Formats: sequence, structure tokens, C-alpha cells
Amino acid sequence: MEPKKRESFLNFTIDQLNTIYDNGKEVTVEFIQILIDKINHLEARVQELEEHISKDSHNSNKPPSSDSPYTKQEKKTKSRRERSDKKPGGQKGHKGYSLQPTTDPDHKVTIKVEGICDCGKYLENAEIIDYVNRQLFDIILPQLSSTEFRGEVRECTCGKVHKANFPDYLNAKVQYGPTIKSLSVYLKHHGMIGYERLQELYKELFGIRLSQGTLVNFINECSGRLTPVVEEIKAAIIASDVVHFDESGFRILGSLHWLHSASTEMLTCYFAHKKRGTEAMAAMGILPYFTGTAVHDHWESYYTYACTHGLCNAHHLRELIYFAEHEEKWAEKLMDCLIDAKDEKDESLIFSRKRITYYKNRVKRILREGLHLHPKCLKTNKTRGRPKQTKQYNFLSRLSQKVDDVLRFIIDAAVSFDNNQGERDIRMLKVQQKVSGTFRSYRGAESFCKIRGYISSIRKNKQSVFDAMRSAWSSQIVRPNVLVCTE
Repeated sequence: MEPKKRESFLNFTIDQLNTIYDNGKEVTVEFIQILIDKINHLEARVQELEEHISKDSHNSNKPPSSDSPYTKQEKKTKSRRERSDKKPGGQKGHKGYSLQPTTDPDHKVTIKVEGICDCGKYLENAEIIDYVNRQLFDIILPQLSSTEFRGEVRECTCGKVHKANFPDYLNAKVQYGPTIKSLSVYLKHHGMIGYERLQELYKELFGIRLSQGTLVNFINECSGRLTPVVEEIKAAIIASDVVHFDESGFRILGSLHWLHSASTEMLTCYFAHKKRGTEAMAAMGILPYFTGTAVHDHWESYYTYACTHGLCNAHHLRELIYFAEHEEKWAEKLMDCLIDAKDEKDESLIFSRKRITYYKNRVKRILREGLHLHPKCLKTNKTRGRPKQTKQYNFLSRLSQKVDDVLRFIIDAAVSFDNNQGERDIRMLKVQQKVSGTFRSYRGAESFCKIRGYISSIRKNKQSVFDAMRSAWSSQIVRPNVLVCTE
């Protein structure tokens, strides 16, 4: 069945146009006015579509994965920042890692000289005067090992029978040990390996057949054991001076949900919820009690909370690049202003009151210039409801109301120029979604949040992730070093 063709409004015959003309001046003028309105509407729609296709990751909040491979290289940023002249690979002074020989190898194999010398003598009878050494490093695959624990049963002379107490981790007749469990969780939530490939890996490397249900049980058990440490991480984040917040959509049972993150340089906490706004933030239990500075990307729900706020200027720069590419001079000025302030902070770290006032006035002056060119659209008799504002006005108005938050990075030396910390910490969610797609249950999403938050915190503290995961099945769970140091 062929798709229905859209009839053109401008498709008039000569006879129809003659009829309109013959009806007099007023009818003709009214018809021309209708045509002009229609053409203006079509031009506005064309401009809107052109603006849409001209946006990519360098001038909007779109992810790099959405960029077209055919046009990405043609985009040129009008930022003051020029492309780096550095060549790909490690730079000069970079500490590299290479395989080094050991002085105490585990095994030694002697390769004998065989054959006959030119003089006719056999070489195996010749004197050994030296060795040429070459070392091979490889991994010996572990094998499944079973251990039987036999609990004594003793009978006292009085006739009472006593049984030995097994360790807490031995609670079943037959069960898997902590190494198998922790490696499963490590590969699933740190290596981001799907369940089917994880089953294949265990079968091919270790000869173990694990069902997906067993793997899910490992993960849920680990999540439950980590709950006290996750609560400690959350409490430490609440007590921090600066915390980065971000959120990203993901799917549970095929339905859109949101992963919320709160992080510092040393700690990370994740939380899954159906909503994106204040309901989810309150349920996460961090922002309602947080009194420091929250760095975020201007999502209005964050302003529900009375803490100090700092805005991500990386987002602002991308939007400004888009405006600058459309010949907005004020956008280039504001880009230069923000980059000047960032460069100055990188050099001196602490701003004097005079310099802070200077940048505040400079930003306000540029914003006023932009608002003069893009004033607020007022309601007219032809408009119903609130009139639609231009992208330029919305951006300028938003920043005008939050100048201190835009410049929080120079007002408070502890606040960064952008929210890259929060964006980096939420990036692994996208990897998980690409590998496994939707979560099959709310319990699975909750376990992912707890385990990933714990893993991220351990990595930030430069501790062994596998050792930490293995400790989850013991009575002494490894905690991030920063928590131990604050005790």
C-alpha cells in the first residue's frame, strides 16, 4: 500500500487564480496574505529543521555516539581552543609500563646445543661457557577444587550430643566458594560481560556450568552484603563540601527509568528511580540533607534544595558554540569570558574579590547585550497560552538568573569549571545498557547501583577491585580508604 501523499497548499490551477483575481482587490490581497503567512511558516519550519541537523556533540548535549560518521570531521569549533598538536599515543615524560625480566623465575628450562661443529666434533660434549636467557610470562589456568568440611559430632559422658559450628559462609550442603562468586560479580558489573558470555567463560576456562539464575543469586547476595558500606559511602557524600550530581535514562523491564548519581573525587553513589525530578532526588536521600555545593547541569529540580549550586560550564560552552556558529557575536564574547576565567583559575586557583566582581560584571554585560538582540516574545492577540521563546532568549534568561552559579568555580576554589566528574561516573551505565540492554527486574537494577557505586569508590581510592569484591563474602568487607581515614 503506497503512503498517502500530502497535498500542497500552493497547488492552484490557473482557473482558480483567475477566479480569485476576478473577485476583486480585497479577496486578492487576503489570498496573498494567506500565502505569505504560509510561506513564513514553512521558512520557520525549514530553519528549525536545519538547526536540528546542525547539532551534534560539539555544540549541544547530544552524546558523541549520535554523531554522523560522514559529517563529524567537517565540523569546526569556533572556540578559542585550537586543536592539540600532540601526536597520538604516550607523550614525552609519560610513565609507561613494559614487561621486565625477573631475577627469580618460577621455572627454568635449558635448551641444549645440538649438532656437529665444523671440525667434526659433537657439540653436546663441548664446554658450557655462558647462557643466553629469554623469559616467557604466561598464566596457568586455575582448576576447580573441592573441599569437604567435616563437622565433629561428639557425645559427652552425660549423654548429650554436641555438633561443631560451621563458618557463616558454609550454610548449605553443597555450595560455591567466595572466589567463584566474587569473580562472577567482578566480570558482570566491572567487566560488563553479559550473562551468556559469562556462562561460556566459566565453562571453557574452568569447566563449570553455571545457570543464569545462579549468577543472579551471586549478584543479589553481594549487593545485600555491601549495603552497610554503601550507606557509609552515602553518609560521607552528604558530609562533603562539593558533590557532583547527574542523571541519565535507562530501562527496567522495558520501561524508561532514571539512574541518579552523586559523586566526589573519592566516592560514588547510584540510585535508580522511575522519576527524574525531586521525587527521585528525595528518595535517594542525599540532596535533602546536603549543605555543601551541588554541581549539576541546571536541571531545575536541583534548585528545589537550599544548598549552594554550581553549574556545568562545559554544557554552556557547547550551547555557545552552536550560537557562535550561527553568527551570534555575544556568544563568542561569553565563551571567551568563561575560558579566560578558567585559564586564570588554572594559574592562580584563588580569585580576589576584585577579580570575581570583574568577571561577574563582564558576564552580566554580555548577557544584557544578548537579551537586547533577543528580547522576550510578548503575548499577542494571535497567540494562545504562553508565547514560544527563542533558544537564544531561553539560554540568556536562564544564565542571567544564575550568574553566581555560573561563576561558582571562581567564587569557590573547590568547585570545578564543569560537571565532568558526574558525567564520567555515570558513563559506565551506558556501557551496561549497550551490553545487556534493559534490566530484567527492579532488584537487578538496585543491585547494579550498589555494586557499581562500591566498585567506583574502590577504584577512586586506588584499591584492588577484585580483592574488595572477594571481601564481600567475609566478615571484614574492604571499605574505601577515604572512609577509613575519616574515622
